[in-house]
Amino acid sequence: MKKTLIILFGAPGSGKGFLGNKIREKLVDDKGVRTDEVGYISTGDLLREEIAAGSALGLEITQIVSSGNLVPDEIVGTLVEKALSRNDRIVLLDGYPRTENQRSALADMLQNKGMFVVAIKRNTPVSVIRKRVSERRVCKDCRTTHSVFDGKCPKCGGESVVRSDDAVIDQRLSEYEKNTAPVWNKLALMCNAMQAFDGREDADAVAKWIIEKYF
Repeated sequence: MKKTLIILFGAPGSGKGFLGNKIREKLVDDKGVRTDEVGYISTGDLLREEIAAGSALGLEITQIVSSGNLVPDEIVGTLVEKALSRNDRIVLLDGYPRTENQRSALADMLQNKGMFVVAIKRNTPVSVIRKRVSERRVCKDCRTTHSVFDGKCPKCGGESVVRSDDAVIDQRLSEYEKNTAPVWNKLALMCNAMQAFDGREDADAVAKWIIEKYF
């Protein structure tokens, strides 16, 4: 199997992360890929990990996110490039690129790597996004994202809180339409394949189609 990068694209709350996890599960369960061969890079997780570490960079990111602004390309790019340096056979990239500058930076990162690059987009109505975000929580301790209906974190039992970025969803959606949505067409310059799905489609069925098509 050729080394593959799957770019998960869509608005905040569109379900791209959930779909990414389904793809990862099916690669392991249906294709026999070892769990340690599948890398998952979520820019949100990378940023939250840096915040949790309490570093100077993490404090800077906290101030930016809490104000509802996007983290500068240079910061995100540094974290993504470091994560891409791992020796994974298949990489799922969630939440990057979000700007044309990030797309260009990613293209530079991938030069001469010989990877098969697939971009997957979830087109999800804003009304559905708002409902999903209103029900989304993150663990205060281990940072696991889960549903409000879980009560406590299903992973460690920690306290569930509203994600700081979800608290400013209106601004994030506005930023997406202005800066990120136009990037989709530009991804054609660097991808071997692209496919868009309705964000209301069953994630299991979509993941199955992607696995059968590209693996």
